Amino acid sequence: MIRLIRAELVKLSTTRLFLWLGLLIVALSGFVTTITILSTDELSLATLDQQRSLAQFAAVGAIIALIVGIVLAAGEYAHGTIAHTFLVSPVRPRVVAAKLIAGAIVGVLVTGFAELVTWTIAAAWISGRSVPFLLDSRPILDTYLGILGAGALAAVLGVGLGAVLRRQTAAIVIALVWLLVGEPVLSTAGIQEYAPGHAIAAVAVAGERSSELLGLWPGLLVALFYGIAFAAVGAVLMDRTDVS
Repeated sequence: MIRLIRAELVKLSTTRLFLWLGLLIVALSGFVTTITILSTDELSLATLDQQRSLAQFAAVGAIIALIVGIVLAAGEYAHGTIAHTFLVSPVRPRVVAAKLIAGAIVGVLVTGFAELVTWTIAAAWISGRSVPFLLDSRPILDTYLGILGAGALAAVLGVGLGAVLRRQTAAIVIALVWLLVGEPVLSTAGIQEYAPGHAIAAVAVAGERSSELLGLWPGLLVALFYGIAFAAVGAVLMDRTDVS
């Protein structure tokens, strides 16, 4: 299993995917963080809630982790390398399990990088303003831990979705449309907190109270349910589908 996990990580590291995603994280996090700080007065910026909201911009890494998970599972079908993978490891559920673990590791790394970028930019701006520096406080550190967990969960969900659909582009489009359109529609019925994106968001905010989100532990359980369910269905479909 360790060799399979290592192989999955090597596959990702030998592509340009991480380079482009890293640049995307820097661009998005840098732009949003800078614009928010410049448009916020010092009285508001001095509050813990406002600085925690800056830290939460790193959650964009969870969306990137979701995409990485999809690519990890469906990318081999797109590039025609899945047959070779199954020849090396004929037990296909083990391949799915390796992709899940590798995805969780990469999800943590991606969100960790997003946190580093966001924290560095926010710290630079806040240090130049006459406001207390709260980015190293316990509540914000808890938020960063929650975002790391959200990154792992998002990547696992992405691997499961990619394994079910086995079409890289279609899976990415469906995932983004669901997050941008599907879950907001559920809010009209008041059940959005049980959707996968909102469940992962509940983990990302590390228990911060919100009427639209579950608590930390219920959110974690719901997110795990979605990840495991998609992965189980994907493993069954992979095992029963012929490849050439």
